[in-house]
Amino acid sequence: MSNFCFSIGVKETCTASMDPPSSTSELPDYFIKYIAIVSYEQRQSYKDDFNAEYDEYRNLHARMENVTRRFMKLDAQRKLLSPGSKEYQNLHEEVLEEYRKIKQSSPNYHEEKYRCEYLHNKLAHIKRLIGEFDQRQAESWH
Repeated sequence: MSNFCFSIGVKETCTASMDPPSSTSELPDYFIKYIAIVSYEQRQSYKDDFNAEYDEYRNLHARMENVTRRFMKLDAQRKLLSPGSKEYQNLHEEVLEEYRKIKQSSPNYHEEKYRCEYLHNKLAHIKRLIGEFDQRQAESWH
């Protein structure tokens, strides 16, 4: 249980894999909705969609980052202590209490984390498509 508690939040910010899934049935909806951009109107539409969800992503990411930071700090403290010592046990209790606080204050933490990862990947996909379109446009001017 203690490893679980110490690992909660550590490196759990919105950094899911950027690689598209291998099978079509696993493709996220945004891979189907957002395809290569072929016009400035389509580019603007994608940019509008990006901007519409960016604030939600930033807020979720900040919350996930706060949780991660708290547990990383506790984990760093734990690594300096001897297992079985009174200090180690006190820190273990502090971790459990922190975990309980998060579960109480954010009962939907895992859903929020998933949403954060989803938005991270979706917005990165849209940004990449816009960048590719802009690159093609810049190359066509030369």
